[in-house]
Amino acid sequence: MATKKRATAPQVEAPSFLAAADESNKTVARAKAALAKKWSVTRPETLADATQLGWFLVALKRENEARELADHIFEGMGSSMDTGAWSAAAPAIALAARIARQRDDTARSRALVDALVKRPAIAASPREAFLKSLSEAEKDVRSAEVESSPKWACQFFARGCARAAYFRELAPEGVYEAGALDIDGLEATIAEGVTGLRAFLTR
Repeated sequence: MATKKRATAPQVEAPSFLAAADESNKTVARAKAALAKKWSVTRPETLADATQLGWFLVALKRENEARELADHIFEGMGSSMDTGAWSAAAPAIALAARIARQRDDTARSRALVDALVKRPAIAASPREAFLKSLSEAEKDVRSAEVESSPKWACQFFARGCARAAYFRELAPEGVYEAGALDIDGLEATIAEGVTGLRAFLTR
């Protein structure tokens, strides 16, 4: 009896700017080079690293590159993507939605948020588990503030921003319990994370 093959997302080339040789920031240059070598829109660890790089770029006020990277992930995904890969890609999609919203690109932001609403990466229940997930963003930022290693501090700051931004972009959509998401608090966490990240990246 023939074995049914699992559908897979199409192979997608890495964004061309990852291979650019004129990157002046050493941390970003290393992140770009590593990501270019292992690029895949189906591998969760690669998607997590891409989101991290996206927040590095935001902290350096290079939103155009961050948006290109996040959009590349969204456009490259297929309906066959498994749950693990989708969950890893969702923070990058939220980042793209955030940048589009901040630039008043309503149509693009709506398309990105709709994709997240259709397939939430984090379950809304049970409540205790959801609230724990929600608290992780601030915990990451607090960990970064006391971390002595620049490498790990940057990773914690970026991860905190990514987690907070995911919930921030979905806050008005009714995916999660009304009142559970504090938009101002999430924005404060993101701002603190970006500020801390910028301080390390510009040393």
